[in-house]
Amino acid sequence: MRFVRAGTVVLEVVVVLLLAGVSLQAWQSDERLKRVTEDLFSRAEHVDADIAELKSVLGADPKSAQAHMLLGIAYRAKGSPDLMAEAIGELRQAVALDPSLIPAYLYLAHLYLDLSRPDRAKEELQAALTQAPGQPQFLALLAECERQLGNPKDALELAQKALAANPSLAEARFYEGKALYDLGRRDEAIQDFERVVQDGAQRFEVYSSLGTAYLDTGRTDQAIGSLTEAIKLDPSRPEPMIQLARAYRLKGDLARAELPLAHARTLMGQAVSAADQQVERDWYVEEGELRLQMKQIDAAARALKKAVDLDSSFGPGHRYLAEVYIRQGLYTQAQDQAVRAEKLGSPLPADLRKLLDAKLRASRPKGRS
Repeated sequence: MRFVRAGTVVLEVVVVLLLAGVSLQAWQSDERLKRVTEDLFSRAEHVDADIAELKSVLGADPKSAQAHMLLGIAYRAKGSPDLMAEAIGELRQAVALDPSLIPAYLYLAHLYLDLSRPDRAKEELQAALTQAPGQPQFLALLAECERQLGNPKDALELAQKALAANPSLAEARFYEGKALYDLGRRDEAIQDFERVVQDGAQRFEVYSSLGTAYLDTGRTDQAIGSLTEAIKLDPSRPEPMIQLARAYRLKGDLARAELPLAHARTLMGQAVSAADQQVERDWYVEEGELRLQMKQIDAAARALKKAVDLDSSFGPGHRYLAEVYIRQGLYTQAQDQAVRAEKLGSPLPADLRKLLDAKLRASRPKGRS
């Protein structure tokens, strides 16, 4: 999910309209559309009634671009994965009827990012920027698209352009931090995340990213605090629970590590998108590392094998699976995993590499090199 979450959707629509110089009255001529907009803007819990009203409006006027846009936004506000296709369909209909309706492009971009389609999100934002050049909210979200497409340098540049236009835009500050993190500039990323928190953003994504960054820089206690806050803000998400388990494991508190990891597993449904598969992979890696540390070697092997089956390009999975195979005395399999891990930038520690080499030499028939 993105930094802008369902429940605040109409606020961003109004902001974008105003920044684009669009009169609210110009697209709220229908009294029913105005009422639905105000209802969504107030974050009232009437989304089902709003959807019914918008369908009624479209029954009378199927070519109302504003009604199609609001219906797409209302579908997204429901937060149901089953309604994402309907939301996209309504927003696409809106821009087909009125290509100048730039808020629809913004929400199409958010939806495509929700569905792990940064390429499609980028297309929508580029279309919007042709009509609202330099609009900082669009630039900020475009930065996140580039980051997810594997272009953190481009992402950083776009986020910085957005911040130059609007230094108080928390979304741009957050995405700048994400780009910095991907570039390995973790202390700078932490500064961005901390500033977003200090400026009052109570967002799951911010605390989750901050906690992970703390953990990667060895600030385990701070990580636990931030990850715990992320879980409070959105207890339906497994990602911070996996990281919290990792934090407790690194502290040596293995019993406490088991609880969030087990709970995270109950929140993971069928892995459909690439993002879902990554979460599942991370869960199996953490399960494997925890079982390895608890000396439950067979269980560790099963978990890590599932992790590398899910993502054969993930170096840490191969590195830990190599260690497990060493513990099991499966030195040929361990060598295979170690070679893969090293190619992927996750080599075995020197002591394990030395041990594996010695075991491989001892296992060769005499007289063979």
